[in-house]
Amino acid sequence: MPEIAKRVALITGATGGLGKHVLATFEGAAWEVAREREGDPTSSLNWFDVTDARKVGAAVDGVIKSYGRIDALINLVGTWKPQPSFAETSEDLWDELARTNLRSAFLMCRAVVPVMVGQKWGRIINVGARAAERGTARNAAYSAAKAGVVALTQSLAAELCGTGVTANIVLPSTIDTPGNRAGMPKADFSKWVPPGHIAATMLFLCSDSASSINGEKIRIYNQA
Repeated sequence: MPEIAKRVALITGATGGLGKHVLATFEGAAWEVAREREGDPTSSLNWFDVTDARKVGAAVDGVIKSYGRIDALINLVGTWKPQPSFAETSEDLWDELARTNLRSAFLMCRAVVPVMVGQKWGRIINVGARAAERGTARNAAYSAAKAGVVALTQSLAAELCGTGVTANIVLPSTIDTPGNRAGMPKADFSKWVPPGHIAATMLFLCSDSASSINGEKIRIYNQA
């Protein structure tokens, strides 16, 4: 880490099944971590709505005020819901999945890019899904939203070439979290992706050693 005592990572969705592992991995590697802390009045970054542009801007400003910089943005916020057939998919469901998965990534990336470009160093990691590459039946809204995150990341990466800032996206298959186990109790958990493997990949992508990796889709499928 060049001439920086500690890098600063902004992690959204850090309280989720994957987020807890990412948080522990980055803190274990001596990163300062700024994240949402719901109900903690002493926190410099209380919970905020990642789909609200004004609140995203205020949160990023708060991180800069508290830490002086943002070296990595890890966008973990996202959602999946059971979906009906394509013809029966409601506009509300379509908009909800697009807003939570794609709009959130857009707003967070847009807010931190000027900061990172000004520093001449930064790492952006978004989270897609296997469904982003090949849509599946009764999964159109989610697949389209995650495919949008892939295109967003690649377009951003192309713009960031030469700035010292990179943008990449990880594409996990089913992640082995308590929530997924509860929702799919009859599945073969051994084929799922351990969240620690995803967290370790993200940490590497945020290192100096990964400075040549930009605009890439990192597939993490295990045996699923």
